[in-house]
Amino acid sequence: MSSSDGESHSKTRMFKSLFKKGLRKGKDELTKGKRHVEHALGLGPQPNVVPPGEPGMVAESRTVYIGWHPVPGGGWLAETGLGRLISEKINNYPDPTQHWAIVVGDYCHQLWMDENLDIIYTNDMRAQHEWTTYDVGKTKYNDEALRQAGEMVIYNMREKQKGYNLITNNCQNFALNMLDAIQIGKQREFGTTMAIFQKATGKGSVSDLFLAELPEEEEQDETPPDQVVQHASKVMDENTTKLDTHRSLK
Repeated sequence: MSSSDGESHSKTRMFKSLFKKGLRKGKDELTKGKRHVEHALGLGPQPNVVPPGEPGMVAESRTVYIGWHPVPGGGWLAETGLGRLISEKINNYPDPTQHWAIVVGDYCHQLWMDENLDIIYTNDMRAQHEWTTYDVGKTKYNDEALRQAGEMVIYNMREKQKGYNLITNNCQNFALNMLDAIQIGKQREFGTTMAIFQKATGKGSVSDLFLAELPEEEEQDETPPDQVVQHASKVMDENTTKLDTHRSLK
């Protein structure tokens, strides 16, 4: 074997060794991040706080808010360097310490994660956290109907992608999807979608969840559903801190 061949083999071994170390380091980062999240955030199913009852309508429309509160420990992503795994084409990503949800009445409805970092639906008392809220629409659904709507939205999201993703499968995506489902003017569409969901999950009939027709004055007064979602998306984008992958994670 010539000296050049020996040198080539030596470089190959060195590169392989560095590659293996890099893989181990990456796995360590993932494990560290996952453990940090589980400990800090309390992942997994949470108790349902919405009182038991029949899903249906309330007499007066209620205000729907999108809101956020800070999540202690959410900075695990930056701390472990996992943000580098985000595509280089994405210059920034939502601050993981800023948690968004739908807030109606005394309750919030939100996307959460289980121990495998797959998305799940949970709810909580509004007073449990100090929310920064933004008025984005109205709904006539009662609290149980809203709870079922949240379950349905997560079910449909999991059909496409069950794993949490900071960019494409997060709490903001859930909030917009749920908002789209529960607005005035969406009753029949929501009822049909909910019926399909409950048929798939074996949870029963929801024929009484929607009105055949809205009162004429409400049809005229309410903002079209697509504009509500667009407005909510703009509000969230303007009020969500962005972390720069190229600056904060180097």
